[in-house]
Amino acid sequence: MGLTGHIVVARSDGPLEQVPLFASIAAPPSPEGDVTSRWPVTTGWQAVEFTDGYWDEIRLTELTELVRVTGAPASSAWVLDSDCAIVTGLAPGGRPWRVGLNVDTLVEFGKDDPEAILCTYDTDIDEYGDRIRAHVPHGAADLLAWAAAAGFTGASQRQIEDLLRSTSVFVEDIWEDILVALGFPLPWTEAPASS
Repeated sequence: MGLTGHIVVARSDGPLEQVPLFASIAAPPSPEGDVTSRWPVTTGWQAVEFTDGYWDEIRLTELTELVRVTGAPASSAWVLDSDCAIVTGLAPGGRPWRVGLNVDTLVEFGKDDPEAILCTYDTDIDEYGDRIRAHVPHGAADLLAWAAAAGFTGASQRQIEDLLRSTSVFVEDIWEDILVALGFPLPWTEAPASS
């Protein structure tokens, strides 16, 4: 069974999972742990995942608060069993954006469990899939603007569009590939320390 939960990417001077927002939304502690560091890095850009608690996908309450607290762009990938994801992002002073990953799987997931998808999107699931696919160029432009607000400007529109259209057994891999292409310093992309 894959990951079902959220992967949140943001910048923080300390461990991101210790930002008070996460303590306020996490469910009571479980043996597995509700909030865990996914990729801590020394540049301040980090990711945490949490599998319990409540993150507001519709009103963007938590994402807006995280951007306010950190003063930097942030995103949340809502991952469904590692099969598909809906990623939402926001930058200070910007407008929110949303993209889908592994869209065919997302549509199939919505057909099997319409409430899981349609509770967020008031539309027919096939029509929703068509809209996500048609939105890829705009979604790529949104991602590039979001990354630029974070200080990263190396990716091309075509590169991000191709990644948004790609598929993977683990949808988290697509999201991490997009972050790498945008220039975010994931642990395995950091330059080695000089000796």
